[in-house]
Amino acid sequence: MFEGKYVKLRALEQEDLKLLKDWRNRKHVRKTTREYRLLNMIHQKKWFELIHTENPPKHIMFGIMKKNRKLDGVTGLTYIDWKNKHAEISIYMSNRNWQKTKEAKDTINLMLEYGFEELNLHRLWVEIFQISTENIALFEQMNFKKEGVLRDKAWRSGKWWSSIIYSKLSNEYKNESN
Repeated sequence: MFEGKYVKLRALEQEDLKLLKDWRNRKHVRKTTREYRLLNMIHQKKWFELIHTENPPKHIMFGIMKKNRKLDGVTGLTYIDWKNKHAEISIYMSNRNWQKTKEAKDTINLMLEYGFEELNLHRLWVEIFQISTENIALFEQMNFKKEGVLRDKAWRSGKWWSSIIYSKLSNEYKNESN
């Protein structure tokens, strides 16, 4: 278990899958993810099996727990490239405006620490659809650098949205930590 100031990260359990499915199927969450279909328990179980059997792992996921010990979201590193030492940060939380919370920032800080200090990765990145202005604001506040724009990448809410790639390098993280 990893512990921050406001949250703890723990391993995901099979018992969490129904709650995760319900969160992922919420419209405000779905619009920010690559998944375009509603998820069912078959999808969840296949995903859970995949992340626990990959070797080496391409996805390392955690449950986000508030200090009250209640599961409040999911985070992790996805698309891990062990040779080139980079991964994508994935995060979503149960409440609607989670991006504005101290728990969200604490969670991202824990993922930065885990990725750079524990796994010795060089680059952590996120892909954010422009429709998700809250996510953009959060990662800009956390000093992620805008790398580029993938034009008209996602069809959401009846129109095309570009996606923006943000990243942080290990030396940037170390400089901020000192």
